[in-house]
Amino acid sequence: GFSAWRRRQNSARVRCFTVAATLGARGGDTRDRLLGDGLVPLASALGQHADPARALAFRPTRQKVFHGMGHLALLGRPEVYQQLRRWLG
Repeated sequence: GFSAWRRRQNSARVRCFTVAATLGARGGDTRDRLLGDGLVPLASALGQHADPARALAFRPTRQKVFHGMGHLALLGRPEVYQQLRRWLG
């Protein structure tokens, strides 16, 4: 299950990153809170969960939120690509 996956992830020392989008122009505005990216709530995209056993502990430096963007836009936006290159380059 999920807990076993987390243990394997931690023991393998896998570097994990997450990108997330929000339709809001800035963090905490109405669109950000209510709509997320139009498909996935922002907290979910960042691996956050009320149950700590189900939360993914992404380091803050390995998370990036893109504002004013929908879920599918993450696939083709140059600023997303540049962030991935910074992390993985």
